[in-house]
Amino acid sequence: MAKAPAKEQLKLLDIAELDKTISKLDRKNEKHPLRQELGTLINVSAARARDKEAAQECAQAAREKLEAAERASAALRGQIDDKEAKLNSGAGLTSRDLLVLQDEIAGLRGMLEEASEAEFAALDGVEKAEAAVDALSAEIERIKDEVLRGRSELEDDVASILAERERVQAERDELFAPLSPSLKDAYERSRRTGGYAVIGMQPDGGTDAGISLSPVEVAQIKALPEDEVYLSEDYDCVIVRLR
Repeated sequence: MAKAPAKEQLKLLDIAELDKTISKLDRKNEKHPLRQELGTLINVSAARARDKEAAQECAQAAREKLEAAERASAALRGQIDDKEAKLNSGAGLTSRDLLVLQDEIAGLRGMLEEASEAEFAALDGVEKAEAAVDALSAEIERIKDEVLRGRSELEDDVASILAERERVQAERDELFAPLSPSLKDAYERSRRTGGYAVIGMQPDGGTDAGISLSPVEVAQIKALPEDEVYLSEDYDCVIVRLR
């Protein structure tokens, strides 16, 4: 059985509190809400980047559609101009030819009106597609700014947490280093169980952890020499006698 002076055993209670503080600081660092928020923002940014890429493809398709509509309108205007020039000159044309030419021009003008409407619709499509790209670009920049601000805030918070952890760890190490090796081993084994590492027991058998020890176990602990370290089988922890 491990042995250590009673005053060293009492130090385990302070060390255990410092270990709790260190664990809390580690959890505070690992579970910092900004870590999850930043992860969400980065995922949203990646999704918006994909949306932007798709929107850019749509905008390119819309521009190509507009160019095709513009070419169609230009071709019809060219045909109309040619036929009107021929009509105005009248050279070599009979009356019937002139009537046919007028009908052709009227038909082309009807087609040009439809082509112009299609061109206008294509232009509107381009404007909407480009507006969608611009909106996504603005949102991506906004998210980027949020990520930068969040990272800066997280870095400051983490630096503060780590500085406090380092201070507590130094205090803990200063208390722990001089302890007897057997006491150190007993305490570390208890910590690895994941439950209580050390419990203080009052002379009446009460504990600082709010748990109840059996009368038999209380009697066993009281009967031990002061320098003997007691390991509870029920709770897998060191029980320190408080005086």
